[in-house]
Amino acid sequence: MPVAKNTRKIGLGLLGSGTVGEALQDLLFRDLGKRLGADLELEIVKIYTRRPQGKKWYAKHRALFTSSAEEVIDHPRVDILVEALGSQQEKQLQTYKSYIIRAFEKGKSVVTSDKAVLARFGKEIWSAAERCGRELRFEACVGGGIPIIRSLTESFAAEEPESIYGIVNGTCNYILSEMRRSGKSYDAALREAQERGYAESDPKADTAGLDAEAKLILLAGVTFGVYLQPGIVWRKGIEEIQAIDFLYADRKGRCTIKPLAAARREDDVLSGFVAPVLVPHDHFLATIDGATNAIFFKGKRSAGGDGARDWNYVFVGPGAGGGPTAVAILGDVCELARRRGSYRITDSASRYTGQHLATALTGAGKALTVKPADQIAAPFYIRFLVKDRPGIVGDICQTFGKMAINVSEIWQLSHGESELRELAKSHRLSEKPGRMLPFVITLERATAGQIRTALDIIGRKDYLLVEPVWFPIWRN
Repeated sequence: MPVAKNTRKIGLGLLGSGTVGEALQDLLFRDLGKRLGADLELEIVKIYTRRPQGKKWYAKHRALFTSSAEEVIDHPRVDILVEALGSQQEKQLQTYKSYIIRAFEKGKSVVTSDKAVLARFGKEIWSAAERCGRELRFEACVGGGIPIIRSLTESFAAEEPESIYGIVNGTCNYILSEMRRSGKSYDAALREAQERGYAESDPKADTAGLDAEAKLILLAGVTFGVYLQPGIVWRKGIEEIQAIDFLYADRKGRCTIKPLAAARREDDVLSGFVAPVLVPHDHFLATIDGATNAIFFKGKRSAGGDGARDWNYVFVGPGAGGGPTAVAILGDVCELARRRGSYRITDSASRYTGQHLATALTGAGKALTVKPADQIAAPFYIRFLVKDRPGIVGDICQTFGKMAINVSEIWQLSHGESELRELAKSHRLSEKPGRMLPFVITLERATAGQIRTALDIIGRKDYLLVEPVWFPIWRN
């Protein structure tokens, strides 16, 4: 395509050449997304990565690569810095925060896919952006290719938010979907996710719920104006779930298991959690399989003479892999590039990051109280594996009763020897299959703190073979 006269080039500096960074390079070096119109063009000026020589585009664009992040940030031709490094390590998060703030101080706006940095250091970062008159965009931090941040901050201005929840980690959803579909063990499903590029070699950030927690922190800030510190929401990972849990969920509960992140407002109290959840088959989330993400937003809007009405919205799209994330980054880059030189931070911050997030970060506006993790309440699913002898179920139910927890149902399936052997293997038990008894107890609404206390008591019993597997049952 011939370049028009007076074409304005926007220089990009890229920190990171991993899965996301490489996907962004694919888009730009192959001329996809490079042209923004007759008078605007994107150009990668410099790329930082620790080991440039092994990277896909190094041979063709050797001069663009550097092992110095400062060389990218300080480059005079870089207008927009893209930060796509990604980490959960505290020391690295501190470093990446300093890169973003340094970019603001050098007069550059920033687009990031690094949700952990924003979740940990959001106040410092947004304060620096405002002080320097620069913008921060973070659409790629949540939902992969789903434009959820833009929708929440621009399309739903008339809504009074009530809840936001859904599947925000494609890796966990892929693992659980494969376990349900084929009866794979957790370990086998995780290996397959790693082979397909959906999970890292160290998958803990995904499987322990850390990634989903960071995304929920951002969603809660944008939606409700509450800045949640990491560790304040109740979080459970998916590592304990086994194929047998899907058998009980399906055959006894008419449900499946999905990895959910949720924040809900009740009056002036906000409750939030990240956990695997038993979801009914007839709920839309039960149909979301593979690496797909799905996010629900529920708001209340004035309906004229009919009074206020509840409105539900759902966003579905690819949630894992470099491609969808790179597309989200490119969208933010293009928006900044088109508007460069024509905005003020006070205008753009309130429009894009949203008034809710602005009040969360500045401390202005009416504050919401965050419900402590142990007070999160729900019905619960608890799967036990015990020695097969009389009186155990009664003893467990008696313990729950003493904690003022009502038992809803007791589920027990007939298990063949192969199923029990596989269960013993998954838990690394030497117990003979014929001496093991798996069963599930579902509980009426109780708090996470009550459940923990009861399970601490049960955990001291000599009949317990493994720690019980427990998580919430979804109720709208």
